[in-house]
Amino acid sequence: MLYVDGMNGVIGHTETIEWLYMLVGSKFRLVVKTALKLLLVFVEYSESNAPLLIEAIASMDAKRVCKPWSNCLEILHEKDGVDTELLVYAMSLLNKTLAALPDQDSFYDMVDSLEEQGMETVSQSLLQPLPSRLCRNMGY
Repeated sequence: MLYVDGMNGVIGHTETIEWLYMLVGSKFRLVVKTALKLLLVFVEYSESNAPLLIEAIASMDAKRVCKPWSNCLEILHEKDGVDTELLVYAMSLLNKTLAALPDQDSFYDMVDSLEEQGMETVSQSLLQPLPSRLCRNMGY
């Protein structure tokens, strides 16, 4: 993906983007981290890639009968929330995709979908200092 020909191949092959997004839902941390990094490279490569990613995510989550971005939001909703690296990658992917959207309607559609899945709660919990999050999650 880091070379032009490779990136053009990924851009033209929606199944690869869908597969990378599917890997974000893996139970293996390293697989999730790598998939998020590759999707970040994809979105940062060109602003026109953000709508392609959104289409791929919508397609995959429709097949799974889930709301769009559910894999990323599962990472952000994790109760322990101690794996800050995954939190940063997932939030960065969401932010960079939102920033690259070409029109306001697409932006607000995506934001509405994220809010329906509890993004406000996630945002508030991530704004708390780490020690208080740890104590809350441990029941103290």
